[in-house]
Amino acid sequence: MLLTRDDWYETSRDLDWTFTAVDEAVAFPASWSGAGGIPPQAWQGWEEPFRVSYRDYVRIQREKESGVKAVSNALVRSGTYEKLDPAHVAASHLHMGTTCMVEHMAVTMQSRFCRFAPTPKWRNLGVFGMLDETRHTQLDLRFSHDLLGKDPRFDWAQKAFHTNEWGVIAVKNFFDDVMLSADCVEAALATSLTVEHGFTNIQFVALAADAMAAGDINWSNLLSSIQTDEARHAQQGFPTLSVLMEHDPQRAQTALDVAFWRSTRLFQTLTGPAMDYYTPLDQRKVSFKEFMLEWIVNHHERILEDYGLKKPWYWDDFLRSLEQGHHAMHLGTWFWRPTLFWRPNAGVSKDEREWLVSKYPTWEDDYGVMWDQIIANVNSGAVERTLPETLPSLCSLTQLPIGSAFSRHEVGKHATVHNGRTYHFDSHISKWCFDQDPDRYAGHKTVVDRFIGGEIQPMDLGGGLMWMGITPDVMGDDVYAYRWAKDYVSPAATNGAPAPQPVAVAGD
Repeated sequence: MLLTRDDWYETSRDLDWTFTAVDEAVAFPASWSGAGGIPPQAWQGWEEPFRVSYRDYVRIQREKESGVKAVSNALVRSGTYEKLDPAHVAASHLHMGTTCMVEHMAVTMQSRFCRFAPTPKWRNLGVFGMLDETRHTQLDLRFSHDLLGKDPRFDWAQKAFHTNEWGVIAVKNFFDDVMLSADCVEAALATSLTVEHGFTNIQFVALAADAMAAGDINWSNLLSSIQTDEARHAQQGFPTLSVLMEHDPQRAQTALDVAFWRSTRLFQTLTGPAMDYYTPLDQRKVSFKEFMLEWIVNHHERILEDYGLKKPWYWDDFLRSLEQGHHAMHLGTWFWRPTLFWRPNAGVSKDEREWLVSKYPTWEDDYGVMWDQIIANVNSGAVERTLPETLPSLCSLTQLPIGSAFSRHEVGKHATVHNGRTYHFDSHISKWCFDQDPDRYAGHKTVVDRFIGGEIQPMDLGGGLMWMGITPDVMGDDVYAYRWAKDYVSPAATNGAPAPQPVAVAGD
């Protein structure tokens, strides 16, 4: 007689045993499980809503794979890629290079859940999470491999994390910490709950919509297929938070507050410019700020309220950063474009600036005046004045440029001394995150630290590019070859004032 799934499912996912040959604390060390201080019986209440068997999982994933592959095969042969807007293509280069190997790192994280999570229900779900992340990695690699013959930058889907490119170091710095170095409990809160159930909506929902509008059906289909898996293994965060709230709510509050800010800074770098500057103007649906408010802010506020947590102490400052952070990061990445493996789009034509001001009223005062000077240099034939000759000062927590979290009018000194060394930060919030556990972050060296320490030779831009793995075939430059600057070839600048005269900009 065959049993129905309801007859055996609960037993299969809650299979556990009592150790006799080894102490349980040795089999499940607290430093890996994160269960220290929480009674073992508390984990019996850990529940997740996805009731899936391995047979059902394989069947559903096979159907997804068939659909994605069929679309990919048809579109790669159709010549659609060659017709895409170059700025949109740059967004796909950025995405693939910075996220593909994160998916691969997540396989390791999920495998640790399979082995060390403090309840068999969680370990069972971790198996499916591990398979999900393997699938995502393979999808990204196949997509990139299919297009490698059209652009060598797609090689960075696999190559990026084996280089020292400064933006990639910032990404690795965050995910190494929350995926590979954190215990299961913290990884679930920081990764499953904060990143996967929140911020990845920007990457996989917003960018999928933008890609579809841009005519990039292949990439849109890929992103959407990946997102269908995120909802399942992202659920590992909610039951973990429930258990923690009963036994150590302050730990939950601090872990979420740190993860939320660090995620914000990262996605201001990865997604903000792609949405507000790289997406062709007539294809933009909403601004990065609007998407953050709807999908991230409201979502996170509901989670905090539902579980009895407070908003982060920095909440008002975080909301202000939505007006500023990604614009600063975009200006910085465009300026340091030779150090990128993609070609950034300035995104500041007259029409684009009008759109930016409609979404961000202070944009002209904060950033427009800086772009005006860049435009003057470009139009006078002094493009070299828009290129860097120095390295930016980087945050010891986020590895991102100091001065890129808030308005250019709010650049202050944020530093802390630990074991005789001074660490500098992009904001008072990043300093607070560091101060929660300084030994955890103190060994992380920024690119500038490595430069000063002699790890980069010769100690000039050429040596830096060689150290980062940036080669001439992928070295970033303006994706439209500065054609947008011709909008401003007139006696007056966009605001009616006299056009600025060409001078050196920051870094010269």
